[in-house]
Amino acid sequence: MTWNRYRALSWKLPPTLTTKLLVGALLVSSGAGCVHGQITSKNLTSPQLWKRPHLPFSFKYDGRDSVRLITKWKASEVTESNTDGAIHRYSDVDPVTRLTITAEVHIYPEFPGVVDWVLKFRNDGKSDTPIIEDILPLNLTMPASSRNFVIHHDKGSQAQVSDFAPLEEHLDPGGSLHLESYQGDPSNHDTLPFFNLQNGDSGVIGAIGWTGDWKADFTYAAGGETVAVTAGMKKTHLLLHPGEEIRTPRIVLMSWKGSEWMDAQNTWRRLLLAHYTPQENGSHKPGPILFGSWGSEPIADKLAYIKWVHDHQIPVEVYAVDAGWYGASVGAEMDTTNPWWKNRGDWFPSPLYYPHGIKPLGDALKQAGLGFSLWIEAETTMDGKKIIRDHPDWFLHIDPSLAKGESLVNLGNPVARQGLTDMLSGFIGDFGMTWYRQDFNVRPYRFWAAADTPDRIGMTEIGYVEGLYAMWDDLLKRHPGLRIDNCASGGRRIDIEMMSRSFVVWRTDLGFTDTLAEQAQTQALQSWVPDTMGFESLTQSKPWTTPWPYSTPRNLYLMRLGYNAGYGLGPGATGVDNEEWVKWIKQAIAEYREVQPYIYGDFYPLLPYSLSDETWTAWQWNRPESRDGLLVVLRRPKSTSATMKLQLKHIDPISTYDVEFRTTYDKGEVRQMRGSDLANLEIKLADAPSSTLVFYKRR
Repeated sequence: MTWNRYRALSWKLPPTLTTKLLVGALLVSSGAGCVHGQITSKNLTSPQLWKRPHLPFSFKYDGRDSVRLITKWKASEVTESNTDGAIHRYSDVDPVTRLTITAEVHIYPEFPGVVDWVLKFRNDGKSDTPIIEDILPLNLTMPASSRNFVIHHDKGSQAQVSDFAPLEEHLDPGGSLHLESYQGDPSNHDTLPFFNLQNGDSGVIGAIGWTGDWKADFTYAAGGETVAVTAGMKKTHLLLHPGEEIRTPRIVLMSWKGSEWMDAQNTWRRLLLAHYTPQENGSHKPGPILFGSWGSEPIADKLAYIKWVHDHQIPVEVYAVDAGWYGASVGAEMDTTNPWWKNRGDWFPSPLYYPHGIKPLGDALKQAGLGFSLWIEAETTMDGKKIIRDHPDWFLHIDPSLAKGESLVNLGNPVARQGLTDMLSGFIGDFGMTWYRQDFNVRPYRFWAAADTPDRIGMTEIGYVEGLYAMWDDLLKRHPGLRIDNCASGGRRIDIEMMSRSFVVWRTDLGFTDTLAEQAQTQALQSWVPDTMGFESLTQSKPWTTPWPYSTPRNLYLMRLGYNAGYGLGPGATGVDNEEWVKWIKQAIAEYREVQPYIYGDFYPLLPYSLSDETWTAWQWNRPESRDGLLVVLRRPKSTSATMKLQLKHIDPISTYDVEFRTTYDKGEVRQMRGSDLANLEIKLADAPSSTLVFYKRR
């Protein structure tokens, strides 16, 4: 094994990408040493990829490899067209047991190198099927055009400064790499469920859409001819009852060819924004400008805060109430008296803090023209709480010494899922919620494993994951315009299925007080998770209590380092009578509103990923359609260099650009620059820390 495990990379920045097809044939292997054969097509989106026996998936059925069975089964194909592309359904039926396998394959005309599929297994027979096991919805082999294979991906979340660090693994002939989730959370610990498998100047970007336990393996043949890629659930060994159907993890692949892999990432990023993030009227929904407070706090204080924000016309959009608003919860987040986590499952407003319920808060926010986000950890409960007393049959139970008094709802139970959905839907309607913040602080694998029987290994997890998606889809259908905030112990449940339905406001439980980590997370996540939140880092220091001036280089740096797809901030405090502060926070929000549209452009890091406070960081958002872009440049606190040279991407050297350098909240003078000068830009910042924004537009 010759790859370098979990080494943070220095980003290489590419100039061009064309989403051409992979050169060479694709091969498919069974994962058990049995080669399916060579596929004649050179295109991931070709129907030839789904012609027997050359299929990009594998499984075992009654102890036999699928490649040896599938040629004897009856095949059929149906094609549908819709506004979102074409859907092909390729089915194979076992004539003896009536097991039906259907691949639902989605292609997008505007992304010619992209293919998306989900496998479904259904028992159409009259008796239980034989054992189906080792299901790998992705199982293919790529030809090697060079001997240099690199796998680009990101670390997962562990509430550490290194959360989401960019990683690269180098494969030599005979080498291999194994990636997997942690205890049922898809983005916990070591990796996100995304990868870019680069072979010289071409490759494949992939996503594993499964909010549970997944694995992926990359194996470079000893002779250097091919690399095999497999992915799926960690373990499947199950039979299906008559009429029963299950699905597999979603697989999304994009082939690419070009001189630099980062340009491929931007095509992938465009795909995510177009098809795998929440949409409204055919367009991607932007992130929120959000402020909020802890749940265990008198409603009178919250109403006063909202009134202060409204009266001062501070242009925020959404007010979020965090945990602790329910049951007998007492005190701040870390209060040990009767903390928020011990009261999960008593899903009723605290009579201490909300004597008339939550509705008056929702009504006040609606009147003030603000959205309302409420935290609920709906899938879990502590033993003895109301929901589990009323509905013990809804929950999965294991040894209390292992679960520490926690239980997990069984979303694979239709009655439990419907009951939980109805409860949440009632809260959303009654309280006036426009955002539903779903947290998840339990590692679910142990509950799933305990509920499985030896001939049904994987079934509880499959039912649970399918139920989670169904619950969210139902809530979104019942409440048009609702947004879901995917929290999950801070960024531990991120995958392409969850991204399609939600936004990540709280991406790590490290919080936003480590300013270096926040910058680094923003840089690293752009390629894989474009819908995440940044936070200004003045909230904890309460700057409105300090004398004017506020527009210091340090304060501007602390505000700008949090610019991302969404933005969280503390507008002030009840009773603050400081005209200079109010004016300044309005300027801050106005600048973010100006910046936000650029954040959905193509992203290029201009300096290496780093957690050092002795360097600079800078990145570029480029919008080729509107011929403009933005640079965010941050000189960190202990940097000794007052200048930095930056190599911008996709700047036409012979064109003329209008360029604005903005060091304060006041707009800077617009200067004309030749593209050759702009592409090799030197920035000077006298203070450490400090920042500047550079807006450019080609004439």
